[in-house]
Amino acid sequence: MEWRCAWCGKPHEENDPPCDNCGHNKFERAVEPMAPEETDGPSEPVWVCTECGRQHTKNSPPCKRCGNVHLEKRQPDWDDLDDLGGTSYLDVLEPRYVAGYLLAAILGIVLILGYTGVITLPGTGRPPVPDAPGEGEQVGDLSLSAVESAYVEQLNERRDEAGVAPLSNDSDLEWYAAYVNKRTVANATGDARALSREEFQRVTDYCQRQPVVARYSVFATGSVEGFENESALAATLVESWQDRQPALDEPRERISVDVHVAPNNRIFVTVAVC
Repeated sequence: MEWRCAWCGKPHEENDPPCDNCGHNKFERAVEPMAPEETDGPSEPVWVCTECGRQHTKNSPPCKRCGNVHLEKRQPDWDDLDDLGGTSYLDVLEPRYVAGYLLAAILGIVLILGYTGVITLPGTGRPPVPDAPGEGEQVGDLSLSAVESAYVEQLNERRDEAGVAPLSNDSDLEWYAAYVNKRTVANATGDARALSREEFQRVTDYCQRQPVVARYSVFATGSVEGFENESALAATLVESWQDRQPALDEPRERISVDVHVAPNNRIFVTVAVC
């Protein structure tokens, strides 16, 4: 049909109004829809990676295949139309990416194991000191680091009475005493596993002789805050160390003490002497 009603659209063989359907007096020539021309692809230019040749529909670096940040505007190459899509599984699984993913996964596992103390990382030599329930820094007005210093001073007073040189604080022993004491507190309160024999004896190689290592605890009468000062608390803790005599022997030179107060006012002490 070449003509149709301008009002209702009914087709007619000739331009001979009125319309048989609605009576309208105006026809218009019918327009036959044209079939779209066949094309092998988009006519818009594409952006091509200068490194691997992957085509992208937009200038949105980096390249989805190789990560290159330089894309060049070109006319599309119809042989590479598949490259205009998103990142495929084949892109992700290219050998260099697979190797990178595996390396990152292995590194992450090693760091986790090192941080938790399961393994010792090269260059670190020791795991971090863990957290423990209670207080390891301050209880009321009492500084526990001051208690530790007073503990060493009072032990050195006994060495002076015995005519031997005083012990000096050692930073590496400080880590060991803190690690052992915090793990002991956490285990006693049910929050961590017990120290292994290897962990407990780890200080032996560092001391290059058999060390003196003491772990003990004292239940405070009433509240820990009830002690007059740090020296008073330190004196109680020193007197509570029943087997302290080896720490007073002349060959000993270095010491570290860690004091931690658990939530039930139980005072945990670890002393390491080389």
